[in-house]
Amino acid sequence: MSSDTKISRADILDAAFEIVRKGGWEQLSARLIAKKLKSSTMPIYSQFKTMEMLEDEVIKKAVALQAEYSAMPLTDISALNNGIGYVLFAWEEPYLFMAINDEKHTSMQIPYSAMLFETHVKELTKNPKLEGLSLEQLRYFQFINWMFVRGLATLKPWIEETQGHFDKEWLIELIRDGSRTLTYGFIENQTRSAEKREKEGIFDLFKKYSKTY
Repeated sequence: MSSDTKISRADILDAAFEIVRKGGWEQLSARLIAKKLKSSTMPIYSQFKTMEMLEDEVIKKAVALQAEYSAMPLTDISALNNGIGYVLFAWEEPYLFMAINDEKHTSMQIPYSAMLFETHVKELTKNPKLEGLSLEQLRYFQFINWMFVRGLATLKPWIEETQGHFDKEWLIELIRDGSRTLTYGFIENQTRSAEKREKEGIFDLFKKYSKTY
């Protein structure tokens, strides 16, 4: 029996995932997958009609891993864990993070981000410090938080160069401090009247953003 017949769809996906995980999209090809599986390319195209179909499955697998990071109970605050997990995933799995955020995968990434965004907003409604804020305000607050952690996710090389030694505990405290600053700053900002905020257009950009969801 040929070794090709023993190769399953899951085997191919796992091999492709590991290639991207260790070297990025540039390393992914049917030839390298076959080499990793010690087979011909025939099983690959038998299970996946195109490489694009295989790439989609790799992205789904990467997104699932990112979700696992965000669910890690690193603190007793779930909203904080979401941000910490997002940054840890970007720092520990840089090629997968880049793969998810690659422009050609935008059509897949946006629905996932939208779902995750609304989940995080729902969690904010349980935060007593934010009690009394409207759903629109909470979405705007989540948008600001997302920009903060997104920035951190891309800053690892600079942080390594300027901060020297750092570890997970350091990152947790950094995000905790940043989140605390954003929270109290945002609450203070909301003391202005809603009419004045609307007049100044503070929500205009975010309204346009949130309508896509």
